[in-house]
Amino acid sequence: MKKYVPFCSAKSIFDIDLDFFKKIGVKYLFIDLDNTLDSPHTKIPSDKVMLLIEKMVNFGLIPVITSNNTKERVSLYANILGVRYMYRTCKPFVFRLKDYIKSENITNKSVIIIGDQIVTDIICANRLKVKSILTNPLVEKELLITVINRYIDRHYRKKIRKTGLTCDWREIYAKLEQS
Repeated sequence: MKKYVPFCSAKSIFDIDLDFFKKIGVKYLFIDLDNTLDSPHTKIPSDKVMLLIEKMVNFGLIPVITSNNTKERVSLYANILGVRYMYRTCKPFVFRLKDYIKSENITNKSVIIIGDQIVTDIICANRLKVKSILTNPLVEKELLITVINRYIDRHYRKKIRKTGLTCDWREIYAKLEQS
């Protein structure tokens, strides 16, 4: 079960206080694109996403879009935002992300993966030995390739909730604020 458990969870990436990342020692935010940052059917970033990315950068964080989607999809979106990106990352496999981390001289402790799927994002994070945040999907209408993953995902989300293996990011943040 351990490989399916995120460091913490959040309703959405937009709900997370940016100070939380600093408090847990994270600088690089590896953010999934489809259904984490925006709808899989949106070609260009929404104003809400543009504002979030701007706030992240101004806060000293480095957002990196890490998607299993195509170069065409990811590069167009990321270039509008002016952020680094990786496409066809093959999550849950770690070789592309691991190579990127090594080539940029990034420590695993300074990375967090934020995504909406256990079977891609969270398993990848656990294999990489980096922190992760599991978000709820932003929209219900999925890409066809995601439908099977989502079925498996629902099963593990239920198990994780039932056994209390993870907590909301706010719980961790509150404990850090007290110390």
